[in-house]
Amino acid sequence: MKKGAERAAMGLAGGEALFLLACRWSAGFSRLMLEHLSRPAALLLHRLTARVPFPVAEPLALLALAGPALALIGAALSTWRRRAFAPLARWLRGALWAVLALTGTLALLWAPACGVPFDAPPTPDAGQLEWLCGGLIDALNASPLAFPSSAESLCQAPAAAGMPDCAVKAAQYPEWMAAVGISGLFVPPTGEALADATEPAPLIPFTAVHELMHLDGVADEGAANIAAWDRCMTAGGAFADSARLWALRYALGLLRLRDEAAWQRTRAKMEGALLRVFHQINGEALPAAGPFPGVPGLTLSPGDYAALAGYLTSR
Repeated sequence: MKKGAERAAMGLAGGEALFLLACRWSAGFSRLMLEHLSRPAALLLHRLTARVPFPVAEPLALLALAGPALALIGAALSTWRRRAFAPLARWLRGALWAVLALTGTLALLWAPACGVPFDAPPTPDAGQLEWLCGGLIDALNASPLAFPSSAESLCQAPAAAGMPDCAVKAAQYPEWMAAVGISGLFVPPTGEALADATEPAPLIPFTAVHELMHLDGVADEGAANIAAWDRCMTAGGAFADSARLWALRYALGLLRLRDEAAWQRTRAKMEGALLRVFHQINGEALPAAGPFPGVPGLTLSPGDYAALAGYLTSR
C-alpha cells in the first residue's frame, strides 16, 4: 500500500476510534449525533430500501460473507501461479478498505444510539412479579386474543408505532433468525426493520414495533421493549395483547427463577384461550439478554429484554 493510502487508512481508522470513544464517554455528544446525524441517516436509508420489496440486508450479508472468501481464493491462486504477491496484496488492501467502510458506517449509524444512557428499572422481587403476572393474566383472560395474520401485523405496525411512513419487512430466509434465537432485527447499514414472519402470529405485532423503536433511535433492548410497550398499549387491540403476552413471558420466566411455588400458583390462573396461545408462543421460555455480546454501551444489541418487567412493576 502506498504511503498516501496508508496514511488515509490510518486516519480513517483513528477517526472511527475517536468517534466511538466520544459516543461511549459523552452522553451529550451521543444525543447530539443521534438527533442530527444517525437517526436522520437511518430514516433516509430506510426510505430508500423500503422501495425494494425484499430485505436488502439479506443478500448484502451473503455477499459480505461469501465475497471476501471467493476473492481471497482467487488472489491466492493468482499469487501461486504468478509466484508474485501483488494479487494477494491488492486483495488485502481491498479487504482493509471494506472493513473500514463497514465499521465506519456502523459507527455513524449506531454508536450514538448506543451511547445514550438507559437507566434500567430496578429488578422486581417475587412479590412484584406475581402481582404483575396476575394483572397481565387477568387482562389476557378477558381478551378474545384475536390476532391478525403475520403479514397484516407487519403492515399495521408502523401506524401502531407512530411511524406511519416506515415499514417492517418479513425476512425472506428466517432460518438465520431462528439459528441465532431472535424474532426480529434492525439493520443499521440498510435502515431496515426485519421480523421473522414464521413466528406465531401473537408475537409479531410487538416484535415489529420493537424493531421500529430501534429505527427511531433506541438502541438498548430493554429500552426498546419499554418504548414498544407504550406504543402498543396506545394502539390497543392485538398490539396491546401482543405486548402483554411478551411481558408475561418475561415476568413469568423471572418469577420461575425466583419462586417456583409462586410461579405455579400464578400460572394456574391462565384460562383456556390464554393457555392455548401461551403454549403456541412457547411462553415457558426463560428471558434472556441480547444475543450479540459486545462492549457495554457500544454493543450491537445491548441490554436485558426483561427490563420491561421492572418497568411495569416500578410505575
